[in-house]
Amino acid sequence: MQSIIFGVGWILIHIGCAIVSGLFWHIPGIGWFFGPLWGLVWWLINLALFVLFVVTVVKAFTGVRWEIPYVGPIARKQMEAGAA
Repeated sequence: MQSIIFGVGWILIHIGCAIVSGLFWHIPGIGWFFGPLWGLVWWLINLALFVLFVVTVVKAFTGVRWEIPYVGPIARKQMEAGAA
């Protein structure tokens, strides 16, 4: 469940970043500045999410039980609600 929530969150963040990036590029006068800047921010966000993904894969293969901050408690509540 944690993986599903993390994956959906990553997709939503990606869509949101694409929308913001598209909006910045179309603002006359400042788009040339904020467009590339937002592209860098978007790249850093995706890099951070990828690193978090790699950490979770390594933890899973080593048998360590670990919850992603913010996502883990949500997944646990979903699983408890589904078991009841």
